[in-house]
Amino acid sequence: MADKKESTVVVYVSTYSNLDDANADYEAVKKLYFNGLIGVYDAAVISKSTDGQVKIHKTEMPTQYGAWSGLAVGALAGIFFPPFLVWELAVGAGAGALIGHLWGGLSSTDMKAIGEGLQQSTAAVIIIGRSRLREALAGAIKHAMRQFESELCTDTIAFNSALTDAVNRFLKAA
Repeated sequence: MADKKESTVVVYVSTYSNLDDANADYEAVKKLYFNGLIGVYDAAVISKSTDGQVKIHKTEMPTQYGAWSGLAVGALAGIFFPPFLVWELAVGAGAGALIGHLWGGLSSTDMKAIGEGLQQSTAAVIIIGRSRLREALAGAIKHAMRQFESELCTDTIAFNSALTDAVNRFLKAA
C-alpha cells in the first residue's frame, strides 16, 4: 500500500493584499521545495489588477514533469477565472481531466472558500502538492491574509496520469 503522504493531492491557497508579499512567500516556498521538505506538483503566484485583469506568474519550481508546466495551477485558476480555460484548447482533453479532478475533488464549501479568498485579494500563492502542506509551510508563509488547504477527494493515480498527459500535450503544442 502506498504511503498516505504520497497518495494524496492537496490544494493550498494563501491570499495577499499585494504582489510583493505573495512573491516573498513564494520564494520561501521554493526553498522548502528545493530542500526536499515539501513535495509539489505545481505552484505559482497569481495577481489581480485593480481593473480585474488576472495574471498567472510562471512557476520556476521544477517538477517531475519538466522545468515548468503550470498546468495544475492553471486548471484551478481556470475554474475561478474562466478566461484561463482558453488555454485548454491548446492542450486538449488532458487539461479537461485535470479540471475535472480539481472540480470534483473539492467540496462546494472548499470551492466557495477558495473563490472568496481569490476574489477578495490582490495576489495569491497556489500550491498543488503531494502531501499536507500547511504544517510545512507554517514558517515560510508569513505575509498571507488568509490560508486555505484541502485534500482532494480524487484518485491520485488518475490525477498523476491526467497531469502527465496534459504536460505532454502542452509540450507538443509549444
